[in-house]
Amino acid sequence: MPSRRDLLAGLAGAGLAGTAGCLAADDPFSAGDDATTDWPMARHDPANTAYAPDAVAPRTGVTERWSRDPDADVRTPAVADGTVFTPGMAGLTALDAATGETLWRYAPGEQAWPAPPTVVDGVVYVTMLDEDSVHAVDAETGDDLWTVTGVAAGDVSPHLYGDPFDDADSPLVVGGEDGLVVGLDPATGEERWRLDVFGRVRRLAHRHTGLYVGTTGGAVYAFSTASGDRPHEWWRTKVDSRVDAIVPADNGVVVSTFGGPLTNLRDGHGGTTDWTAERRHARSPPVKASSWVYSAGWDSVSALRVYDKNLQWRAGGDFGSTAPVAAGDTLYVPSQDTIHAYDLAGGTGGGGLTFGAERWSQTLDADFVQGLAVGDGALFVACEARDGGDSLFRLDPA
Repeated sequence: MPSRRDLLAGLAGAGLAGTAGCLAADDPFSAGDDATTDWPMARHDPANTAYAPDAVAPRTGVTERWSRDPDADVRTPAVADGTVFTPGMAGLTALDAATGETLWRYAPGEQAWPAPPTVVDGVVYVTMLDEDSVHAVDAETGDDLWTVTGVAAGDVSPHLYGDPFDDADSPLVVGGEDGLVVGLDPATGEERWRLDVFGRVRRLAHRHTGLYVGTTGGAVYAFSTASGDRPHEWWRTKVDSRVDAIVPADNGVVVSTFGGPLTNLRDGHGGTTDWTAERRHARSPPVKASSWVYSAGWDSVSALRVYDKNLQWRAGGDFGSTAPVAAGDTLYVPSQDTIHAYDLAGGTGGGGLTFGAERWSQTLDADFVQGLAVGDGALFVACEARDGGDSLFRLDPA
């Protein structure tokens, strides 16, 4: 299982060239060479980068190894130590990553509806809609280690933070329906501190000493965790609508909202807006690799430089709001029932004008792609199933 320090791998990403128009020409990305990497939480790491720079995954071609039906409606899985942890309507299901065999299912209530889980040091942390609860589950057996009720919204994934992550004092952070943000002891579930924000908590993020909270009402809060005790508020601001993603960056945070647009808020200026992207070009929860973010709009996917919104490349397509992910030198973007794979550097060319960005596409026998994860040398795709069909697919390099 990944250690807390392992989760920091996604924070750094890959080193990128800093001049406009040369990303494709001086391609800084390389294919991943590690077929044993994990994807321990919904957006890969506490900073929500959604990028695994060293991971092996389908690049120039793809083949389907298996498909399974752990639930008719599954969301973004986590992958750790050869196991896929899949949240669905009926509960949390663990499957063997190599074969798709079901290992166990954790369903403490009739309508569990778990959020995407977080897996660290052999423990799965997962929130459930039932009783607004958070659970610690043994990753190998599915046994319940502890449960706390009344503190966690069912669709908000738990977050761990701390620099370094192997610090035993780092709390497990969860967010609730009533604006409650709670830090728990990961070993026992005992409450360490609590914060109040205005509105239902929707998303959490952490990077360095910053804890970020987004709400369904569009409020974004920044808290400092430097003291090691109860975080204190740094700034707060408001964006257009419900916060669907928060991705910390060097100059602040990039925020994705329901229906768009993608917005960059500046840390050093009280959360003031630095730039916004057009919804048609960039509105999905973004992938972040060093100075760049990659986001899909309804008619294109774009690569933008965080600090000035410089367009590096753009590719047309019919995309929804399901979040893309990346591994090595490849970007994976969902579109209804299809996955599109792009060269992370945008193909050949530069300055927004590139050619050959798309490497392959794969249509699945499912209604709608709901989440992606890269691990164990493969791309795992969680879907809303067609009648009688499968909802989880493993795609290997061809």
